[in-house]
Amino acid sequence: MRQPEPKRCPPKGMTRPGEPDGERGPTAHVSALRLLAAGLEGAGGDGVALVRRAGFAGQATTDDARVPTDRLSRLWRRGLGATDDPCLGVKAAGHWRFGRLRLMDYLVANAPTLADVFTVMEEYSALVNTAPNEIHLTGGTGSTGTVTYQIRSGDPDVDAMASQYALATVLFRARYVAGREIRPLHVGLTSDAPAHHRELAVRFGAQRLDFGADATTMTLASADLSLPLPDADARLGEVLRQHAADVIATQARSSLWTGRLRQVVTDQLAGGGLSLRTVARALALSPRSLQRRLAEEGTTWRDLVDTVRHDRATVLLARGMSRKEVAARLGFADTRALRAALRRWRTDPAATTSPDRSSR
Repeated sequence: MRQPEPKRCPPKGMTRPGEPDGERGPTAHVSALRLLAAGLEGAGGDGVALVRRAGFAGQATTDDARVPTDRLSRLWRRGLGATDDPCLGVKAAGHWRFGRLRLMDYLVANAPTLADVFTVMEEYSALVNTAPNEIHLTGGTGSTGTVTYQIRSGDPDVDAMASQYALATVLFRARYVAGREIRPLHVGLTSDAPAHHRELAVRFGAQRLDFGADATTMTLASADLSLPLPDADARLGEVLRQHAADVIATQARSSLWTGRLRQVVTDQLAGGGLSLRTVARALALSPRSLQRRLAEEGTTWRDLVDTVRHDRATVLLARGMSRKEVAARLGFADTRALRAALRRWRTDPAATTSPDRSSR
Protein backbone atom coordinates (compact mmCIF):
# COMPACT_ATOMS: atom_id res chain seq x y z
CA MET A 1 0.00 0.00 0.00
CA ARG A 2 2.77 2.46 0.85
CA GLN A 3 5.02 4.03 -1.72
CA PRO A 4 8.76 3.67 -1.28
CA GLU A 5 10.13 7.17 -1.02
CA PRO A 6 12.44 9.11 1.30
CA LYS A 7 10.35 10.94 3.85
CA ARG A 8 10.05 12.60 7.21
CA CYS A 9 12.38 15.56 6.51
CA PRO A 10 10.73 18.54 4.78
CA PRO A 11 12.05 19.90 1.50
CA LYS A 12 13.97 23.11 1.15
CA GLY A 13 12.21 26.40 0.62
CA MET A 14 9.75 26.43 3.50
CA THR A 15 11.24 29.06 5.76
CA ARG A 16 9.74 32.11 4.08
CA PRO A 17 6.02 31.72 3.45
CA GLY A 18 5.02 34.48 1.05
CA GLU A 19 1.47 35.69 1.10
CA PRO A 20 0.98 37.70 -2.07
CA ASP A 21 -2.76 37.65 -1.87
CA GLY A 22 -3.20 37.92 1.88
CA GLU A 23 -5.43 41.01 1.82
CA ARG A 24 -8.12 40.97 4.47
CA GLY A 25 -9.27 37.39 4.15
CA PRO A 26 -7.79 33.97 4.88
CA THR A 27 -5.18 32.39 2.67
CA ALA A 28 -4.07 28.89 1.69
CA HIS A 29 -0.61 27.58 0.86
CA VAL A 30 -0.12 27.14 -2.87
CA SER A 31 0.50 23.42 -2.29
CA ALA A 32 -3.19 23.11 -1.36
CA LEU A 33 -4.13 24.69 -4.67
CA ARG A 34 -1.80 22.41 -6.61
CA LEU A 35 -3.07 19.30 -4.86
CA LEU A 36 -6.69 20.26 -5.48
CA ALA A 37 -6.01 21.05 -9.14
CA ALA A 38 -4.24 17.72 -9.59
CA GLY A 39 -7.09 15.94 -7.86
CA LEU A 40 -9.76 17.57 -10.00
CA GLU A 41 -7.69 16.76 -13.09
CA GLY A 42 -7.39 13.14 -12.00
CA ALA A 43 -11.12 12.99 -11.31
CA GLY A 44 -11.84 13.90 -14.92
CA GLY A 45 -11.60 17.70 -15.07
CA ASP A 46 -9.14 20.03 -16.75
CA GLY A 47 -7.12 21.16 -13.75
CA VAL A 48 -5.11 23.81 -15.59
CA ALA A 49 -8.19 25.37 -17.17
CA LEU A 50 -10.10 25.29 -13.87
CA VAL A 51 -7.25 27.05 -12.08
CA ARG A 52 -7.12 29.73 -14.75
CA ARG A 53 -10.87 30.26 -14.68
CA ALA A 54 -10.81 30.51 -10.91
CA GLY A 55 -8.70 33.66 -11.29
CA PHE A 56 -5.22 32.50 -10.31
CA ALA A 57 -2.33 34.33 -11.93
CA GLY A 58 1.44 33.74 -11.82
CA GLN A 59 1.48 33.57 -8.01
CA ALA A 60 0.49 29.90 -8.27
CA THR A 61 3.85 29.01 -9.81
CA THR A 62 6.07 29.71 -6.79
CA ASP A 63 6.64 27.11 -4.09
CA ASP A 64 5.87 29.22 -1.02
CA ALA A 65 3.17 31.54 -2.30
CA ARG A 66 -0.16 31.83 -0.55
CA VAL A 67 -3.43 32.35 -2.36
CA PRO A 68 -6.81 33.67 -1.18
CA THR A 69 -8.93 30.89 0.27
CA ASP A 70 -12.00 32.21 -1.52
CA ARG A 71 -10.31 31.29 -4.78
CA LEU A 72 -10.12 27.68 -3.67
CA SER A 73 -13.88 27.92 -3.19
CA ARG A 74 -14.12 29.41 -6.68
CA LEU A 75 -12.08 26.48 -8.00
CA TRP A 76 -14.48 24.08 -6.32
CA ARG A 77 -17.44 25.85 -7.88
CA ARG A 78 -15.81 25.47 -11.28
CA GLY A 79 -15.17 21.80 -10.59
CA LEU A 80 -18.74 21.19 -9.45
CA GLY A 81 -20.00 22.94 -12.55
CA ALA A 82 -18.07 20.51 -14.72
CA THR A 83 -19.45 17.32 -13.15
CA ASP A 84 -22.25 16.05 -10.94
CA ASP A 85 -20.18 13.14 -9.62
CA PRO A 86 -21.09 12.63 -5.93
CA CYS A 87 -17.65 11.06 -5.40
CA LEU A 88 -15.71 14.04 -6.75
CA GLY A 89 -14.18 14.93 -3.38
CA VAL A 90 -12.95 11.47 -2.42
CA LYS A 91 -11.73 10.81 -5.96
CA ALA A 92 -9.74 14.05 -5.97
CA ALA A 93 -8.30 13.18 -2.55
CA GLY A 94 -7.02 9.93 -4.00
CA HIS A 95 -4.31 11.94 -5.75
CA TRP A 96 -2.69 12.98 -2.47
CA ARG A 97 0.89 11.75 -2.20
CA PHE A 98 3.21 12.15 0.76
CA GLY A 99 4.97 15.52 0.66
CA ARG A 100 2.47 17.31 -1.56
CA LEU A 101 1.22 19.29 1.41
CA ARG A 102 4.81 19.97 2.36
CA LEU A 103 5.49 20.81 6.01
CA MET A 104 2.09 19.58 7.21
CA ASP A 105 2.74 16.09 5.82
CA TYR A 106 6.09 15.89 7.62
CA LEU A 107 4.61 17.17 10.85
CA VAL A 108 1.93 14.50 11.03
CA ALA A 109 4.35 11.78 9.93
CA ASN A 110 6.43 12.46 13.03
CA ALA A 111 3.56 12.51 15.54
CA PRO A 112 3.75 9.77 18.21
CA THR A 113 0.38 8.11 17.53
CA LEU A 114 -2.46 8.32 15.05
CA ALA A 115 -4.52 10.31 17.57
CA ASP A 116 -1.66 12.81 17.77
CA VAL A 117 -1.76 13.12 13.97
CA PHE A 118 -5.17 14.78 14.23
CA THR A 119 -4.11 16.97 17.15
CA VAL A 120 -1.08 18.22 15.21
CA MET A 121 -3.23 18.77 12.13
CA GLU A 122 -5.58 20.99 14.13
CA GLU A 123 -2.85 22.93 15.93
CA TYR A 124 -0.91 23.77 12.77
CA SER A 125 -3.80 24.00 10.30
CA ALA A 126 -2.80 27.59 9.40
CA LEU A 127 0.15 26.17 7.48
CA VAL A 128 -2.30 24.91 4.88
CA ASN A 129 -5.27 27.24 5.30
CA THR A 130 -6.00 30.13 7.65
CA ALA A 131 -9.77 30.01 7.08
CA PRO A 132 -11.90 29.35 10.18
CA ASN A 133 -12.73 25.78 9.24
CA GLU A 134 -13.78 23.25 11.86
CA ILE A 135 -10.98 20.74 12.47
CA HIS A 136 -10.78 18.69 15.66
CA LEU A 137 -10.71 15.25 17.28
CA THR A 138 -13.34 14.41 19.89
CA GLY A 139 -12.72 11.49 22.24
CA GLY A 140 -10.07 8.95 21.39
CA THR A 141 -8.58 8.48 24.86
CA GLY A 142 -9.25 4.81 25.48
CA SER A 143 -12.37 4.95 23.33
CA THR A 144 -13.51 5.68 19.80
CA GLY A 145 -12.68 9.12 18.46
CA THR A 146 -14.44 11.31 15.92
CA VAL A 147 -12.51 13.50 13.51
CA THR A 148 -14.41 16.55 12.25
CA TYR A 149 -13.24 18.42 9.16
CA GLN A 150 -15.83 20.92 8.00
CA ILE A 151 -15.08 23.63 5.45
CA ARG A 152 -16.95 26.88 6.14
CA SER A 153 -16.94 29.00 2.98
CA GLY A 154 -20.61 29.99 3.08
CA ASP A 155 -21.50 28.03 -0.06
CA PRO A 156 -23.28 24.81 1.04
CA ASP A 157 -22.49 22.86 -2.13
CA VAL A 158 -18.82 23.84 -2.06
CA ASP A 159 -18.60 23.15 1.66
CA ALA A 160 -20.09 19.68 1.28
CA MET A 161 -17.75 18.57 -1.50
CA ALA A 162 -14.65 20.36 -0.20
CA SER A 163 -15.22 18.77 3.22
CA GLN A 164 -15.61 15.32 1.62
CA TYR A 165 -12.29 15.94 -0.09
CA ALA A 166 -10.55 17.24 3.04
CA LEU A 167 -11.75 14.36 5.21
CA ALA A 168 -10.73 11.79 2.60
CA THR A 169 -7.29 13.39 2.27
CA VAL A 170 -6.86 13.19 6.05
CA LEU A 171 -7.90 9.52 6.00
CA PHE A 172 -5.57 8.56 3.16
CA ARG A 173 -2.68 10.33 4.88
CA ALA A 174 -3.50 8.56 8.16
CA ARG A 175 -3.32 5.20 6.39
CA TYR A 176 0.01 6.12 4.87
CA VAL A 177 1.76 7.26 8.05
CA ALA A 178 0.26 4.37 10.05
CA GLY A 179 1.50 1.88 7.47
CA ARG A 180 -1.75 -0.07 7.52
CA GLU A 181 -5.37 0.03 6.47
CA ILE A 182 -7.57 2.30 8.59
CA ARG A 183 -11.30 1.71 8.18
CA PRO A 184 -13.65 4.26 9.75
CA LEU A 185 -16.45 2.89 11.86
CA HIS A 186 -18.65 5.68 10.54
CA VAL A 187 -18.45 8.55 8.06
CA GLY A 188 -20.95 11.41 8.10
CA LEU A 189 -21.33 13.75 5.11
CA THR A 190 -23.32 16.98 4.96
CA SER A 191 -24.55 16.43 1.39
CA ASP A 192 -27.87 14.82 0.54
CA ALA A 193 -27.74 11.12 -0.25
CA PRO A 194 -27.09 10.52 -3.98
CA ALA A 195 -29.07 7.95 -5.91
CA HIS A 196 -26.12 5.57 -5.70
CA HIS A 197 -23.58 5.85 -2.92
CA ARG A 198 -21.94 2.44 -2.76
CA GLU A 199 -18.79 3.82 -4.39
CA LEU A 200 -18.49 6.45 -1.68
CA ALA A 201 -18.66 3.80 1.03
CA VAL A 202 -16.08 1.67 -0.76
CA ARG A 203 -13.63 4.53 -1.28
CA PHE A 204 -13.85 5.60 2.37
CA GLY A 205 -13.82 1.96 3.50
CA ALA A 206 -16.47 2.91 6.07
CA GLN A 207 -18.60 0.41 7.93
CA ARG A 208 -21.43 2.94 7.94
CA LEU A 209 -22.05 6.03 5.82
CA ASP A 210 -24.69 8.67 6.55
CA PHE A 211 -25.78 11.83 4.73
CA GLY A 212 -27.33 15.12 5.80
CA ALA A 213 -25.05 15.45 8.83
CA ASP A 214 -24.38 18.79 10.51
CA ALA A 215 -20.65 18.38 9.92
CA THR A 216 -18.33 16.11 7.95
CA THR A 217 -16.91 13.48 10.31
CA MET A 218 -15.33 10.06 10.59
CA THR A 219 -15.24 7.88 13.68
CA LEU A 220 -12.22 5.66 14.26
CA ALA A 221 -11.69 2.73 16.62
CA SER A 222 -9.65 3.22 19.78
CA ALA A 223 -7.19 0.57 18.60
CA ASP A 224 -6.49 2.58 15.46
CA LEU A 225 -6.11 5.89 17.27
CA SER A 226 -3.59 4.43 19.74
CA LEU A 227 -1.36 3.09 16.96
CA PRO A 228 2.23 4.34 17.21
CA LEU A 229 3.52 5.62 13.89
CA PRO A 230 6.24 3.22 12.72
CA ASP A 231 8.58 5.80 11.17
CA ALA A 232 8.05 8.73 13.53
CA ASP A 233 11.13 10.45 14.91
CA ALA A 234 10.36 12.19 18.22
CA ARG A 235 13.33 14.60 18.08
CA LEU A 236 12.65 15.54 14.48
CA GLY A 237 8.98 16.00 15.34
CA GLU A 238 9.91 18.50 18.04
CA VAL A 239 12.11 20.45 15.62
CA LEU A 240 9.39 20.48 12.97
CA ARG A 241 6.74 21.70 15.41
CA GLN A 242 8.95 24.63 16.44
CA HIS A 243 9.65 25.39 12.80
CA ALA A 244 5.92 25.26 12.02
CA ALA A 245 5.19 27.72 14.84
CA ASP A 246 7.83 30.07 13.42
CA VAL A 247 6.39 29.78 9.92
CA ILE A 248 2.88 30.61 11.16
CA ALA A 249 4.20 33.64 13.06
CA THR A 250 6.01 34.83 9.93
CA GLN A 251 2.84 34.36 7.90
CA ALA A 252 0.99 36.68 10.26
CA ARG A 253 3.64 39.39 9.91
CA SER A 254 3.74 38.97 6.13
CA SER A 255 -0.03 39.24 5.94
CA LEU A 256 0.02 42.63 7.66
CA TRP A 257 2.60 43.96 5.20
CA THR A 258 0.75 42.53 2.22
CA GLY A 259 -2.52 44.04 3.38
CA ARG A 260 -0.86 47.47 3.54
CA LEU A 261 0.65 46.97 0.07
CA ARG A 262 -2.67 46.00 -1.47
CA GLN A 263 -4.40 48.95 0.14
CA VAL A 264 -1.83 51.34 -1.34
CA VAL A 265 -2.31 49.77 -4.78
CA THR A 266 -6.10 50.03 -4.44
CA ASP A 267 -5.92 53.68 -3.40
CA GLN A 268 -3.58 54.60 -6.25
CA LEU A 269 -5.72 52.75 -8.80
CA ALA A 270 -8.64 54.94 -7.78
CA GLY A 271 -6.49 58.08 -7.88
CA GLY A 272 -5.10 57.34 -11.33
CA GLY A 273 -1.44 57.62 -10.37
CA LEU A 274 -0.49 53.97 -9.90
CA SER A 275 3.11 52.99 -10.62
CA LEU A 276 5.77 50.81 -9.06
CA ARG A 277 7.70 53.92 -8.08
CA THR A 278 4.79 55.69 -6.34
CA VAL A 279 3.77 52.55 -4.45
CA ALA A 280 7.37 51.96 -3.35
CA ARG A 281 7.57 55.57 -2.14
CA ALA A 282 4.35 55.15 -0.13
CA LEU A 283 5.89 52.10 1.57
CA ALA A 284 9.23 53.86 2.19
CA LEU A 285 11.04 51.47 -0.15
CA SER A 286 13.04 51.84 -3.32
CA PRO A 287 11.44 50.36 -6.46
CA ARG A 288 14.13 47.69 -6.54
CA SER A 289 13.49 46.76 -2.89
CA LEU A 290 9.77 46.48 -3.55
CA GLN A 291 10.37 44.21 -6.54
CA ARG A 292 12.70 42.05 -4.45
CA ARG A 293 10.12 41.79 -1.67
CA LEU A 294 7.44 40.83 -4.16
CA ALA A 295 9.72 38.13 -5.58
CA GLU A 296 10.36 36.79 -2.08
CA GLU A 297 6.63 36.57 -1.54
CA GLY A 298 6.02 34.67 -4.74
CA THR A 299 4.56 37.28 -7.06
CA THR A 300 5.45 40.12 -9.45
CA TRP A 301 4.35 43.73 -9.76
CA ARG A 302 2.24 42.93 -12.81
CA ASP A 303 0.55 39.95 -11.16
CA LEU A 304 -0.10 41.92 -7.98
CA VAL A 305 -1.85 44.75 -9.84
CA ASP A 306 -3.85 42.26 -11.91
CA THR A 307 -4.93 40.37 -8.79
CA VAL A 308 -5.98 43.54 -6.96
CA ARG A 309 -7.97 44.67 -9.99
CA HIS A 310 -9.62 41.29 -10.31
CA ASP A 311 -10.64 41.14 -6.67
CA ARG A 312 -11.88 44.73 -6.55
CA ALA A 313 -13.81 44.34 -9.82
CA THR A 314 -15.54 41.27 -8.45
CA VAL A 315 -16.59 43.12 -5.28
CA LEU A 316 -17.65 46.36 -6.97
CA LEU A 317 -19.67 44.70 -9.73
CA ALA A 318 -21.38 42.46 -7.18
CA ARG A 319 -22.40 45.62 -5.29
CA GLY A 320 -24.19 46.90 -8.39
CA MET A 321 -21.66 49.44 -9.60
CA SER A 322 -21.71 50.01 -13.37
CA ARG A 323 -18.80 48.90 -15.51
CA LYS A 324 -18.09 52.49 -16.42
CA GLU A 325 -17.68 53.36 -12.74
CA VAL A 326 -15.61 50.24 -12.06
CA ALA A 327 -13.33 50.93 -15.01
CA ALA A 328 -12.66 54.43 -13.68
CA ARG A 329 -12.17 53.19 -10.11
CA LEU A 330 -9.63 50.55 -11.18
CA GLY A 331 -7.61 52.59 -13.64
CA PHE A 332 -8.83 51.02 -16.89
CA ALA A 333 -8.79 53.26 -19.96
CA ASP A 334 -12.47 52.59 -20.64
CA THR A 335 -15.21 49.97 -20.31
CA ARG A 336 -13.83 48.10 -23.31
CA ALA A 337 -10.55 47.49 -21.44
CA LEU A 338 -12.50 46.35 -18.38
CA ARG A 339 -14.59 43.95 -20.48
CA ALA A 340 -11.41 42.49 -21.95
CA ALA A 341 -10.04 41.91 -18.46
CA LEU A 342 -13.29 40.32 -17.32
CA ARG A 343 -13.21 37.96 -20.29
CA ARG A 344 -9.64 37.05 -19.44
CA TRP A 345 -10.49 36.43 -15.81
CA ARG A 346 -13.72 34.68 -16.85
CA THR A 347 -15.36 35.82 -13.64
CA ASP A 348 -17.83 38.55 -14.48
CA PRO A 349 -20.38 38.77 -11.63
CA ALA A 350 -22.31 41.39 -13.60
CA ALA A 351 -23.05 38.89 -16.35
CA THR A 352 -26.36 37.96 -14.78
CA THR A 353 -27.55 41.56 -14.38
CA SER A 354 -29.44 43.73 -16.80
CA PRO A 355 -27.57 44.00 -20.14
CA ASP A 356 -27.84 47.79 -20.31
CA ARG A 357 -25.88 48.25 -17.09
CA SER A 358 -22.49 47.96 -18.74
CA SER A 359 -22.73 51.33 -20.44
CA ARG A 360 -24.57 53.20 -17.75
